[in-house]
Amino acid sequence: MIICNTSLFDSAMFRLTWRPLISAIAYAFTLSAGDDFVIQKAITGFRQCAYLASQFEVPEVFDTIVQSLAGATGLLEDGSDTSNFPTVEKDGQKLVVSPLSIRFGQSYRSQLATVVLFTITNGNAGAVRAGWTSIFEMFTTLFAHSLLPPPMLVMEDFLAGVMTIPMKVAQPVVAAPARAEGGLLSTLSSYLLSPYGGSSDALAGGVNDVGEEDLERTLVAVDCLGSCKLEELYGEIL
Repeated sequence: MIICNTSLFDSAMFRLTWRPLISAIAYAFTLSAGDDFVIQKAITGFRQCAYLASQFEVPEVFDTIVQSLAGATGLLEDGSDTSNFPTVEKDGQKLVVSPLSIRFGQSYRSQLATVVLFTITNGNAGAVRAGWTSIFEMFTTLFAHSLLPPPMLVMEDFLAGVMTIPMKVAQPVVAAPARAEGGLLSTLSSYLLSPYGGSSDALAGGVNDVGEEDLERTLVAVDCLGSCKLEELYGEIL
């Protein structure tokens, strides 16, 4: 047996071992939510696997990493109601406080998984294939909870120019049928059927039941997602 200091077989060895290696890293990452040391080591393992996959041109690795980390982000399709979330202004910044933003802002593991996923994807967008399904599912969830960066919340219209993407289609106000009799009842009906009286949308921006702790967690979520440079990744695929 001759021991040689050569990299001749590195590519072949990586192609044989990357699947069980990523499975082991993902398993450790998932089960070690309270162990910061193991989480940091797992993240380092993901980054090193991505680096080797880029060097040895193994694009399947990126899809596996994205799909392994996507479940840990907590940003896949969320089944909760996405309406009537309160909007709070903090230091000149409008924040939508939702159960998702609170949950994400208090989960260190979810934040780390998100940052690693998008850091790896940002530099290797051309190598991702099946992983785009998970990425766009996360984009959809973030959009529904108003957590996407501002550049991703606008679109270009040939007639109207740049405009904000509406969260939902505005419903036309149905005019009340004209009635001959007047009086208090008629006035009250007109008020309730007007676009302002009794509108649930007008109450959606209230700040009731928004505690300082929930607001701080939402700020943490916004800052974390801002560091992921989502708009740069989105710009690569346009």
